[in-house]
Amino acid sequence: MLYHPDKHRDPELKRQAEQLFNLVHQAYEVLSDPQSRAIYDIYGKRGLDVEGWEVVERKRTPAEIREEFERLQREREERRLQQRTNPKGTISVGVDATDLFDHYEEDYEEITSGGLPHIEINRMHISQSIEAPLTTTDTAILSGSLSTHNGNGDQLLPSAVFYATVGPLVFYLAIQRLVIKPYMRAQKEQELEKQRESASSDIAQKKQEAESAVLLMQESVRRIIEAEESRMGLIILNAWYGKFVTDNSRKHERARVIDVTVPLQCLVKDSKLILTEASKAGLPGFYDPCVGEEKSLKVLYQFRGVMHQVLSGDTEALRIPKQSHRIDNDT
Repeated sequence: MLYHPDKHRDPELKRQAEQLFNLVHQAYEVLSDPQSRAIYDIYGKRGLDVEGWEVVERKRTPAEIREEFERLQREREERRLQQRTNPKGTISVGVDATDLFDHYEEDYEEITSGGLPHIEINRMHISQSIEAPLTTTDTAILSGSLSTHNGNGDQLLPSAVFYATVGPLVFYLAIQRLVIKPYMRAQKEQELEKQRESASSDIAQKKQEAESAVLLMQESVRRIIEAEESRMGLIILNAWYGKFVTDNSRKHERARVIDVTVPLQCLVKDSKLILTEASKAGLPGFYDPCVGEEKSLKVLYQFRGVMHQVLSGDTEALRIPKQSHRIDNDT
C-alpha cells in the first residue's frame, strides 16, 4: 500500500513508487510459487534465471529442492568445523614386567623378605600437534614430540615433557598472535574489498531504492508520529544501521552507518516495533552500508515521555519498547 502509485500525486514520487511496486510484485510472484521459492532459497536471484534452472532439474519437487538446500548447508557447516584448530595428542608407554611374570620357582626362594620384582618403563613417546588453517587450501601444523628408550619412569626430565606437550601450544599461541592473525586480517580485508567491488553496482541500486522508499514514507511517518504523540506512544528519535566502532583498539577503523530513523518509525504500529531474526538490510528504506562486515542497529527512542536506547545485532530479533532499554536520569 505504501508503494502503490495511486497513493502519490507528485509525478516524481509516483515514478519512484511504480519502480518499488514492481519489485514488490516480482517478489510476490516468486514467493507465492513453492518451486520458485525453493529455488530462491538455495540459489538466490541467480537461481531464478535460466542458468539456475539448468542446475536444478525442473521436474524436482520443492521438497527435493529443499533437501538439497539442507544438504548444502550441512556441507558448509562441516567445512567450517574442519577449518577450526584441530589439536591432537598421543602418549604411548612400554613397560617391561618380565621380572614379575617370568621368574623360575627357584628364583623366588632367593628373594629376600619384602623384596619387590623389578618393573621398568623402557619406552615412552609423547606427541602434540595443532593445526592452524590459513586459507581454504593451506594449513599450518605445529607439532612436538618426546621419545625415550631403555630408561625408566623416574628418569623422564620435566623440561623434555614440557617441550613435547606445552611447548607446541605456547609456540602456536605466539605464531597465532604475531603471524596468523595479521595474515588472516589482511586476507579478510582483501575478501571484503573484492565483495565491495563485485557488489558495488547492486549496492548503488539498493541505496537508490532505499532513498526512494524513505521519500515515499514521509507522509505516512508524519501521520504515525502524530498518532503516537497523541497517546505518548513510541517515537523514534534517532536510528542508525551499519558498522559501529566502539573498541579503542580499532579506533583507526571508520564507522559506516546510515540514518534509518524514518524507516523504523514507519514500521511502528500501536506503539510497538517488532523486527524478526533476519538481516535488517532487507527492511524497507534500509541497505547494506558495509558489505561483508558485522553490522548493528542503534535506536534512540521515546516512550511515555521517557528516553530509551538499544543496540541490536544485525540478525537479532528486536522488540521495543522494553523496560531494559530505559535510560536512567543519572546516565
